[in-house]
Amino acid sequence: MKTTLGNQDDQNHSPLSYNRLTGDWLLYYTVAKRFEWRIPPQDRPDVRHSIMMELADAQNRKGGLPLPEAAMYRIASFEVADYWRKKKRQPDLISLDGEDADNDTGLATVLPDDSALDLDAWVDARTFLLSCPKRLFRIAFKRVNGVALDGAERKYLCHWREREQNRIIMAG
Repeated sequence: MKTTLGNQDDQNHSPLSYNRLTGDWLLYYTVAKRFEWRIPPQDRPDVRHSIMMELADAQNRKGGLPLPEAAMYRIASFEVADYWRKKKRQPDLISLDGEDADNDTGLATVLPDDSALDLDAWVDARTFLLSCPKRLFRIAFKRVNGVALDGAERKYLCHWREREQNRIIMAG
């Protein structure tokens, strides 16, 4: 028979329970509790504590004299308005790969990965290779296989590098 009452009794003796508040803090809690319904549930504890702390600070600024009830409600109202002001200034973040998104339109399908084929570079390389002289192919194969180039081949390769570099500079 002690299940409901026992659980309630355990909550009252918990070090984190609001039922253990006394004095001014209990008054601050009751004022803050009246304004909680204006805040989304996930942010209510934070705003409740902000209201309670602001009420305590206001009383300290007044030299420890008790605040009038109207002043406490005004401070609590200001804290709620400040919450919404800050909330409005925060950017809305949405997920492009959320649960509602299709698998074909998610952000992961738009962003390139390391294994994706770079079509622009492939077309440029193909165009270059089609216009490339056969002598340059032979030099490239020697370089890949680690065979040393003779003086004429080095000079020819240097000539082609400079030509392509000038073409890039002129295009940019």
